[in-house]
Amino acid sequence: VGGTMRQRSLIYKLMSQFVVCVAVLFMLAAPLFYWLTENYYAEDMADLREAVAQGRPLPACDLEEDVVEGIMIQYVVISITVSIAVLLMLRLMAKRLWAPFDRTLELIEQFRLEDDRRLELPRSDVREFARLNGALDRLMANSLASYHAQKEFTENASHELQTPLAIFQTKLDLLLQQPGLTREQADIIQDLYRMNSRLSRLSRNLLLLAKIDNGQFDRTERVQLRALLDELLPSLDCLSTNLDIQCRLGSDPVYVQANRALLESMINNLMVNAVRHNRPGGTITVSATTHALTVANTSDEPALDATHIFNRFYRPTQHELGNGLGLAIVKAVCDYHGWTIGYHYDHGIHSFVVHF
Repeated sequence: VGGTMRQRSLIYKLMSQFVVCVAVLFMLAAPLFYWLTENYYAEDMADLREAVAQGRPLPACDLEEDVVEGIMIQYVVISITVSIAVLLMLRLMAKRLWAPFDRTLELIEQFRLEDDRRLELPRSDVREFARLNGALDRLMANSLASYHAQKEFTENASHELQTPLAIFQTKLDLLLQQPGLTREQADIIQDLYRMNSRLSRLSRNLLLLAKIDNGQFDRTERVQLRALLDELLPSLDCLSTNLDIQCRLGSDPVYVQANRALLESMINNLMVNAVRHNRPGGTITVSATTHALTVANTSDEPALDATHIFNRFYRPTQHELGNGLGLAIVKAVCDYHGWTIGYHYDHGIHSFVVHF
């Protein structure tokens, strides 16, 4: 980072500039010191010498008092001069010396792995700042390399995991169609089929969380929330055949700036969670405003632990269905967009509120 620029240590530059500043101020104060010497030291001595030379009586003078006053005035002048030098050093020179450090901080605060680029840090002739910039440059390079490797792994795993799972499911479908299967064999194949489906969902959810954490959903658009809900809710009817879904969307359109795929995933997970933890004949209420989206459901289950429900693999009731990642995905989507997700319970109603 430093290139061929001659570098000095920070303490060397501070001390050298401080010495120069003090020297300049003392040079500027030289006329004042001359005036003090002339009026407090040399004046009485000159009067005495002139009286002796002319044979006149010695004039009345208090040389000791003048010397003391002159010394005190000089002490005050020196103190003021040094104080001004220190203030100038702290306010002006130190600020100029630390300017490259401030610029480096501003650039590092703008660094994002998702941008996939290294920042050009400012050059500095201060040895410590040059070392800092070099360390930060290597850190950015290593972070980007790790990000690329993790992103490549996520993309490869997305294909490599789903392919054998799809083949396995196809083989199970073929087995179920084989003639002569006993009831016990069919039950075992059905159990394997359900386990394979659960494993497939688990791998998709984990890969989705990894992609969100890696910031691989960089495209956002202005989404009409009511229109999106109108598209998604009918497809969820098959999951809630005995539930009453009530929509309170209002007549005015609600727009949010979001990645559409992630927004759909968030809504689907909230709705699936409301269906799975509902009671027979219960109700799901969906409401949306310009500031929030609320999904509430009736349930016989007690209030959930708001401090843990968004953790991965947290399953308070050990429900058969689900893998404990639905609400974690909801939380990850909210964090990605800068939204907040809240939960509260009131008289058998579990409510999840996303604040935009």
